[in-house]
Amino acid sequence: MQNQFNDEYLEKVYSNQAVKGKPVFSEQVILQFKKTVVRIKHPENTIELRQQKGLHFEALKGDKKGLYLVRVNKQYRLEFKIENDIITLVEIILIEHLSKHYET
Repeated sequence: MQNQFNDEYLEKVYSNQAVKGKPVFSEQVILQFKKTVVRIKHPENTIELRQQKGLHFEALKGDKKGLYLVRVNKQYRLEFKIENDIITLVEIILIEHLSKHYET
């Protein structure tokens, strides 16, 4: 699968680019985030992604319907959309947000 970012800050953090201001996430969270992005990049499709038990892949409901999430660690979840590229039949993961799971 192919990964793209809808969040400019997360894209810069992932690609080790400089970001302005105080870091939003700790170094440990950033390291786990990067590892998670690599893990969701390697499967060929969402079926293989769902089979990776440690990620706890799930579809969101309610006002976040259409988004999916995987665990980064016990506290953080990575939210994303999945789009199909009809021409090349490639599923694209659009990374949306990194959030604390139990905070609103």
